[in-house]
Amino acid sequence: MSFHTPSLPELITRTGADIEGADGLRRSDAAVLARVHAAGLYGLYQYLDWLSRQIFPDTAEEEHLLRRGNERGVLRKEAQPAMGMLLLGGTDGAPVNAGTRWVKDGVLYEATEGVNISGTTPVPVQAVDAGAAGNLQGGEQVTAVQPILGVNSVATVAPAGITGGTDLEDIEDYRERVLDRYRQLPHGGNADDYVTWAKEQPGVTRAWCKRSWVGPGTVGVFVVNDAADPITPAAPALAAVKAGIEAQRPVTAELYVLAPALKPVDYVIGLTPDTPRVRAAVESSLRALHARNAELGGTVLRTHMAEAISSAAGEMDHELAQPAANVVPQPHELPVFGSITWL
Repeated sequence: MSFHTPSLPELITRTGADIEGADGLRRSDAAVLARVHAAGLYGLYQYLDWLSRQIFPDTAEEEHLLRRGNERGVLRKEAQPAMGMLLLGGTDGAPVNAGTRWVKDGVLYEATEGVNISGTTPVPVQAVDAGAAGNLQGGEQVTAVQPILGVNSVATVAPAGITGGTDLEDIEDYRERVLDRYRQLPHGGNADDYVTWAKEQPGVTRAWCKRSWVGPGTVGVFVVNDAADPITPAAPALAAVKAGIEAQRPVTAELYVLAPALKPVDYVIGLTPDTPRVRAAVESSLRALHARNAELGGTVLRTHMAEAISSAAGEMDHELAQPAANVVPQPHELPVFGSITWL
């Protein structure tokens, strides 16, 4: 049975009764004393209640959650800067020094190595400030902060993009990792350990481990970053995740770190009533279904799809024409929400 924290009026009544009896205190100095004493006790009760919440990771506030995580060896993932290549043009032989800066939408990028222009020349760059805001897609353009003699002021992001920028880990995502460590203790390199090690790396929000991926003695770890678009990490990010896992795992298996192949699930639905509000509710419910149940190589049941549509606010009836059966992906495929065609 949990302890009941008395309310302030209850404490005032108790204190008054302790002093002389509640009826005899009205309009007396003792009534004031009872209220002051009760208020002090109430503050102590509230402090004890707050302290009890800090003991457990599922209710602790940020400062104390960080302490609970550190005790278990789970560190909050810091923000990381985006990195990639810019393609520069200009006069052959013109120098571009390390530290040269470009800007796009208020985000600064800095050359990490010096180069000399020769045709269209790639130069490695890194965002000055860490964070997801530094990520750019291939083909986007950035502008030099200061003119560079013999070099075009506008540079183009290489096809691979500028990627890898991540924000400070959301506190609730961190809380979930701390809780996972309480639930899943380290086992010296089992499947759960590989998932834990992968999710400790910047830019990884979900991970799956496949034993004997390409034969005995091999392990396949698949990762995604739900905060990015697309959610499948590029090769440099996968290499960084692999390096992070290699530093912790036992040398008993050959490790492969991969991005899953996304398998979009497209829907064809007839809806009653067919209104924009109900359509939006159905789409939101289906997206939530995929976010909640998506597993690498995991079957998406048609009955669950129908249930998600039926649970949408305002839906009275529907016809699910497609998919006509359960969606069964390959072991390396991750089912994701695709699109909806309305009948």
